[in-house]
Amino acid sequence: MPKNNMGFRLEFKTNKAEKKGEVMIFSVISSTNFWGDEITSQDFNKALKELGDVDEITIRINSPGGAVNEAIAMRTALMKHSAKKTVDIEGSCCSAATLIACMPGATVRMAKGSDYMIHRCSWAVRGQAKDMLAAYNSMINTDNDIADIYAERTGMTREECLDLMDKTTWYNVDSAKAAGFVDEVIEAADGDEQIAACAVTEEVYNTMKSCYDNVPEIPVVKPVTEAEAANAADNVSNEKTAVAAGNSSENTGETPNEGGIHMVELKDATAEVIQQENPAAAQAIADAAIAAERKRRQDILALKPKGAKWDKMAEDALNDGKSAADFLQAVIAEQAKTGEEYLENRQKETKPADNIGAGDAGEMDGKSGEDTENKLAKEIADLAAGVNVTVNEMA
Repeated sequence: MPKNNMGFRLEFKTNKAEKKGEVMIFSVISSTNFWGDEITSQDFNKALKELGDVDEITIRINSPGGAVNEAIAMRTALMKHSAKKTVDIEGSCCSAATLIACMPGATVRMAKGSDYMIHRCSWAVRGQAKDMLAAYNSMINTDNDIADIYAERTGMTREECLDLMDKTTWYNVDSAKAAGFVDEVIEAADGDEQIAACAVTEEVYNTMKSCYDNVPEIPVVKPVTEAEAANAADNVSNEKTAVAAGNSSENTGETPNEGGIHMVELKDATAEVIQQENPAAAQAIADAAIAAERKRRQDILALKPKGAKWDKMAEDALNDGKSAADFLQAVIAEQAKTGEEYLENRQKETKPADNIGAGDAGEMDGKSGEDTENKLAKEIADLAAGVNVTVNEMA
């Protein structure tokens, strides 16, 4: 059941003649298909069944991760399948996606320029102290389970894996292989262009840094003029081009080499060039942008107070592209305005009371205030003299 919404997709294909199957996980892993672009374990199981009786399965991953339980369910479904499994990481394998890549017995391969990231689980919790404590205990158990999966794959101890998760550890192809997460490096086949390192725009890079900790340095595509873009497009159409392969920190700007291959400098790497030369890098850009938009919407909805008024404000903020910080500032300003209006209305309601005085001084008939008090005291004493009061003892 192919999916191709907003740049994400879950696809499968089968080579019945050779009894080989392939499943692509180019998406966020989720328990629901709320946005229409996520991959659920239910979708994955259906795709896996569609492969039929195959002897080999290749699982291609380019995913920022997602729901742990869903990833575990997908991992378990693959483990139950009798076919030989190969995992190809083609861009990103982060967070929950790494659990699928850590299947026992699977051969894990990683393309140069890809990222592999592990960290502790996170969970948004609302409620009382008992709810927070229950969530804390659940998260500790989940972290331990994840660390055990990593330990089984790499040979490290649980404590070592937890320490790496606590630091939000990013790996490139070489360090992932050295740590034991990856078995082989995907090399370009004869006649194919080299696999490109990821290159992203400055905006997307900043978005990634806001979503994750310890994001490694990634080549940033600088804005180019129309003339430079046209020149780069001519180079692409007239010559065989490729972006240099290697670690994400390597400089890919080169002049034509002896083999006649023209190396496109990053400053000339337009979106069209990246899409043509490295679909995985283009996909990574789309992934980061969509993840940032999803986080923006989730943050705004989490900050929204209850009530129709706030629902309308949140809807406007979502549609206008406002950040969660801008929305929160607008909410605070509106609450302050509401408070001022409340005080003004109460002051208007109590304004008539200002006209109520203690009486006209003329009512004293020229007598002093002390004389008036003495007169009132005498009247009260006369009244009290005519009243009989019986006091009963209280038990």
